[in-house]
Amino acid sequence: MLKRIGLFGGTFNPIHKGHIKMAEAARKEYKLDVIYFIPCGIPPHKSKKDLLPAKLRMKLLKEAIKGKKYLKILDIEIKKKKPCYTVDTVRELFVGIGRDQSLQLYFLIGQDEFEKLHTWNRANQLAKMVVFLVLPRSAKKIKIPKVKNLKWFKVHTKLIKISSTEIRRNKL
Repeated sequence: MLKRIGLFGGTFNPIHKGHIKMAEAARKEYKLDVIYFIPCGIPPHKSKKDLLPAKLRMKLLKEAIKGKKYLKILDIEIKKKKPCYTVDTVRELFVGIGRDQSLQLYFLIGQDEFEKLHTWNRANQLAKMVVFLVLPRSAKKIKIPKVKNLKWFKVHTKLIKISSTEIRRNKL
């Protein structure tokens, strides 16, 4: 039987109900067995200026998924003391869990990041390992990045007008 695993990477700076609702929508629509949130310790493409401490982001993430048995956390990137690239994390997971034909990895990604995927470190290699589930951020049509081996689907859900940036600005 095919095991369908979702990976949801990000800084989660902080996690909010939009992240959870999008993960739940993706899990339901694409019949994922589990979704692993993978908080980034040191994001390679974001300013560290507004970055909440990793311990606090982990604590908030644990609270946000409490009681949801199909949502879990992998702290693989938080534990590293250097910037991590998604392609390396996914490759490490493949080695850790083995790569057999009964496993399919899906990577949850916001529309804004998906449209910039061609700028990611070794995006073509990453696209060989996962199917992207794109979480809409606006009503605009999704622009497909030029990445070889790209497999993707849109998550059909209501738009949630909330962002971590706005939460930090309002200090909520």
